[in-house]
Amino acid sequence: MRARNPLYVMAKPPPEVQALIAALPRNDPSRGPDLLHVTLISLYDLHYAPPEWLPATIAALDGFAAAPFPLRFDRIENRKAVTLRTRDPLAEARAFQKALVNHLLREKAPIMDGTTPEPHITINYRGDRLNAQKMPPISWTVGEIILTESIVGKTTHVEHGRWRLCGGAD
Repeated sequence: MRARNPLYVMAKPPPEVQALIAALPRNDPSRGPDLLHVTLISLYDLHYAPPEWLPATIAALDGFAAAPFPLRFDRIENRKAVTLRTRDPLAEARAFQKALVNHLLREKAPIMDGTTPEPHITINYRGDRLNAQKMPPISWTVGEIILTESIVGKTTHVEHGRWRLCGGAD
């Protein structure tokens, strides 16, 4: 298996929301609640990226300004993995993702992948083959973004920076 260290911009739920998610019966209890996150953009694999890419990405994020935005999930679905999702359009989250990509492109930050996945939280990477089900909504307002390297196969996240969301779009 080749080494993989994908770099993402993600949002993590606050501790009280992490606890709600961790208590869901379909959540994988072997993964700590601190690993729960919403991937906002996939950037590139640090294992294969030139060494100057990470500092360039951090510098670009230093100049990004955006307002906090809400996230709300009200369904559990099994799509290869068990995820929290919603049928709501999550317009504010999608607008945030678009603004972030546009900012990184303007700043000429390296974006190899550059995908903005539909906002969701994976709660069990193995999948459980159970049907989708409604659940009481779990929501929070995203107030910061985190540049995170995922060490694939090690259940480890390495944080490379945090940025508070407090302004309007840049």
